[in-house]
Amino acid sequence: MSRRFMILLERAARLRETIDREQQLSTASPIRLMRMKQIYLRMSARLRGLTEKRVVAMASAPRLRPDVVFLNVRSAPALSGHW
Repeated sequence: MSRRFMILLERAARLRETIDREQQLSTASPIRLMRMKQIYLRMSARLRGLTEKRVVAMASAPRLRPDVVFLNVRSAPALSGHW
């Protein structure tokens, strides 16, 4: 995971905790809650976008195919003693 993703994930978790604490208060401010939830939604969307980009990058990465294919474990050079 990238550093940017991890920082954003940590911030989103802290904001979610703050929202939960604010909602538990008897004097919770509806305006403050609304603003925090909007920020949290933007963070969640950004996290989702970063995750999608990473999945696409992993899926489109070139695959390295070996030139030699071993039929079983015993035919591998490390075990057979030659190569």
